[in-house]
Amino acid sequence: MDPIFLLSGLLLLTFGLLGVEVAEPGLLEEHLLRVGLALLALLGGSLLSVRFLLRHALWLLLGNLFLLALVLLVGSGPYGVRRWFDLGPLAFQPSELAKVSLVLYLASFVGRRGEDYPILGPALLVGGTVGLVLVEPDFATAVFLFLLGASLFVLAGVPWRRLLAIGLAGLLVLAPFSGAYLNRFRYVSERFSGFLGYLRGEARPEEAAYQVLQAQKAILLGGPLGQGPGGSLPHLPEAHNDMVFASVVFATGWLGGLMVLLLYGLLFLRGLNLALRLQGAEGLVALGLTLYLTFQAALNIGVTLGFLPVTGIPLPLVSYGGSSLLVSGLALGLLLSLAQEARRKEAKRWSS
Repeated sequence: MDPIFLLSGLLLLTFGLLGVEVAEPGLLEEHLLRVGLALLALLGGSLLSVRFLLRHALWLLLGNLFLLALVLLVGSGPYGVRRWFDLGPLAFQPSELAKVSLVLYLASFVGRRGEDYPILGPALLVGGTVGLVLVEPDFATAVFLFLLGASLFVLAGVPWRRLLAIGLAGLLVLAPFSGAYLNRFRYVSERFSGFLGYLRGEARPEEAAYQVLQAQKAILLGGPLGQGPGGSLPHLPEAHNDMVFASVVFATGWLGGLMVLLLYGLLFLRGLNLALRLQGAEGLVALGLTLYLTFQAALNIGVTLGFLPVTGIPLPLVSYGGSSLLVSGLALGLLLSLAQEARRKEAKRWSS
């Protein structure tokens, strides 16, 4: 197995244990179970054939779309939203799996048809995936899926004129419904207004910006070397999940936070190197999975540091969320599988 991928993933999981321990000690045992499942997903992903997944990528995405539609009917979540299936001690969120299935499908399509082939069909599938997540409602994940899909189209070499035409058409279709959406799901506009309040130096405990101020307070209290897992963390909503980076820094210090950033940087550079070593659809899968893990991490950490509005997106391989841990473990496992495939191809070229 690729040592950089594997070691980076294991260390991030370890930092997650420290972050959850200092944030919510009572959740540590349950988080250990989730980490164990993430490791099993990592192992399973490393044993899977990415070529096999690419051949069946359309059906995987259609299955994911079915789950996204089903969760709107029988799913559950806080405050009346429907985002996940309750599976006893665990809850499964189909929108997390969509991040991987979307990457596999788009890579498969471009690999089979080429970058200059009409992309209306794939664009509709991306739009359908984003739309179903949007009405759960999960605005931040929907935007992330849209950006991930658009990035893969751009990096695959799809002509800009085609992307702009489809993007403009989609905007014209959605624009008439934006007011009704924001009126029904007020939390979206409230988060933006809370972020503006934070920029003005105003934040009440009931506002999302309060989380950011408390996260920054925890980071400052962490100091260079941290307070350790037994430290008394200031009141911080979602300290074990969305704001877990602040908990990690509080426990391990600024040095620990720098190590987390370094680990994601290593994942990005190693994933980019792997994408360049592979060709066609496999290279695009490597690039897409790398973007999923590292771009989402950048968004989460940017929120914690106060650079972005609060999104609710978890930190891959670190946050408490079970679905996020499971899917990010799977994504890392698939990168390990692709790294093994790259080594086999290189060995074959050297021997021939």
